[in-house]
Amino acid sequence: MAGNRIRAVYFVIQAVATLAWWLLIAVSPRWRAAFAFGDDGASLWPFLAADLVFWCAGALAVGHGEWHGNRWTGPARLLLCGAMTCSVLHSASLAAISGAGWLGAFFMLPALVTTLWLTRSAACSTS
Repeated sequence: MAGNRIRAVYFVIQAVATLAWWLLIAVSPRWRAAFAFGDDGASLWPFLAADLVFWCAGALAVGHGEWHGNRWTGPARLLLCGAMTCSVLHSASLAAISGAGWLGAFFMLPALVTTLWLTRSAACSTS
């Protein structure tokens, strides 16, 4: 049960951090420029909806499921892992093509690795 609580807290922190990152992108041109793919930041906005749905709401849902021990938490964790992997690969691809924007992929990678590790550890603890 303690493992579920630790995972729950992590996923809520992940959701809050993602939301904070987007708020900074929205209000700070300097912050936005640090993550842009060689433009004024316009290339970041297509990520917004998916990040809010999957990274924020998805992580909150997984955190809720972990805290309450819901049966649907495992599949939700897998969906979150897939969405995060897609975002990291997409960001890294855009950075490779544009030569800029590596900071975003760099910051997403630890979150992805941690989420994958927590998903694997949860699967191992229930089998």
